[in-house]
This record gives sequence, structure tokens and C-alpha cells, in this order.
Amino acid sequence: MPSKGKNMRSALAAPLVVLSFLTLSAPSSPAGDEKAPPAVAKIALTFKLDPRLTYTGERWVSPPTYTGAAAQDTVEVSASAVDAAGKPTKASIDWSPSDPEMLTVTPPRGERVKIAVKRAGESSVTVKSGGVSRKLTVNATQKNGVWQVTISQ
Repeated sequence: MPSKGKNMRSALAAPLVVLSFLTLSAPSSPAGDEKAPPAVAKIALTFKLDPRLTYTGERWVSPPTYTGAAAQDTVEVSASAVDAAGKPTKASIDWSPSDPEMLTVTPPRGERVKIAVKRAGESSVTVKSGGVSRKLTVNATQKNGVWQVTISQ
């Protein structure tokens, strides 16, 4: 039996070897720092139909040329930034009328705006996000107090 105790003592006295593994990972980002959204490839635009024309609630359409209802001098427009894969992406969208005496855009920045006509004529609105832009041509006529607004993409 003494040999058993001696073996136990020898085993306890043996040098202890500790293996450690180094885990390599990508550097962590500071709290709150997120990946940049994908680059904007295009801007998709839709127009809200005049509620007087629909009985099913709010409806948005995206024709190449939108013609507002009679007596409609304000049109709601929505813009979505889209990446190269065709998926919506977060982006800042700016709206600039070429003739502020004819058109106002409220608010001038955002995804959903109102384009209001102040006088008859033709003008344009540029919609920008990143390096991508779209130009809308707005044609407005007024006859006997009734507005006719046409917006071409």
C-alpha cells in the first residue's frame, strides 16, 4: 500500500500544465455602432390616391404618370430607397422643387411628403438619396377654380 500513496503524491507533485486557447474574432464595435445600410440603387415612388376616389381606404399607386382627381391641388407622394438587390434600405431622402413659387414640398426631407401647387404651370421636383436622384415633372392647370395636376416620373 505504501507504493499506492507514493504514486498519488508523485502525481500531485507533477507540474501542472494548463493549455489555453486563443479565440480570434473580428474586433467588436462600440455599443450602438451598426453596419452601414447597403447603398441606394434607386428610388421607388408611389402616389396616394385621392380618398374621394376610393371606398376601400388608403390606396397608393405607382404609374409613370399620375393624374390627380379634379379639385386636387395637393398630392401625397412616398419615396423608398432600394438597394441593388431590390430590397428597401434606410436612407435620407431630400425633395427639392425647381420653382418654389409654383410648388411646395412639405416636409423637404423624408419618405412621405405633400406636393402642393400654388399656381398653374410646369415645374419639377428632384428627389435625392445618396448619389441617386429622380426627377418628377409637375404640370398644373386651373379652369373655373378646378385644379388638374399631372405628375410624370
